Amino acid sequence: MFLESKTKNVAVYEKLRQDIVNGKLKPGQKIVMRELAKAFGLSETPVREAIRRLQSDGYVHFTPHLGALVSKIDESELVGIYLIRIALEGLATRLATPHITAKDIDFLIAKNREMERAIERRQYEILGGLNRDFHLRIYRAVPFERLYKMIDDLWGAFERSQSVFSYVPERALASVEEHRRIIEALKTRDVELADRLMKEQKERTMEALQRYSVQSEQNLDQGEGEKRHDGK
Repeated sequence: MFLESKTKNVAVYEKLRQDIVNGKLKPGQKIVMRELAKAFGLSETPVREAIRRLQSDGYVHFTPHLGALVSKIDESELVGIYLIRIALEGLATRLATPHITAKDIDFLIAKNREMERAIERRQYEILGGLNRDFHLRIYRAVPFERLYKMIDDLWGAFERSQSVFSYVPERALASVEEHRRIIEALKTRDVELADRLMKEQKERTMEALQRYSVQSEQNLDQGEGEKRHDGK
């Protein structure tokens, strides 16, 4: 794999981090340094340094029996951030609705179609970015910059929420349909409906991530148990 002018360990770190954020590397998945070094065309040293940095940032953890694994989703952090997002994004939708322009609507329709095409190609790892673009375009219409900035910061604070479509692919088509209804509510300036639809979508996404988090943790515990048993 060709690495650009960045230092090797930084390039490896950024690639692995992005793979974790977009769900290509999933919670509990083992990271094998030898295989990564071969894939990047590097020695194991910069890969090891990148993984240590990922561990420091909370994306990776080490276990005595399995080595480096992608960290599980912190359910407490997930719920806390989503509850705040539900409140703020509902409010932002209410405030944005009267200010949404025809250009905004065209952008939202086009972005939703991009999501549909990505689903058809099973490119679930790019859906998170498209979904973020869709939502932030709505909130950008809010006449209060601080509210928009707070929401943008919260999206960045829990980046792995963007992995939901890789973790739970069935949420993808449902999300596209939910977006269509949100667009219609915005077009008709139905403030109450737009607010409700936005909150409901966030709640469904939070619940899907919670279910996935519980299941992945159970799978990880089972895998570690089997590994310990095999080692006896």
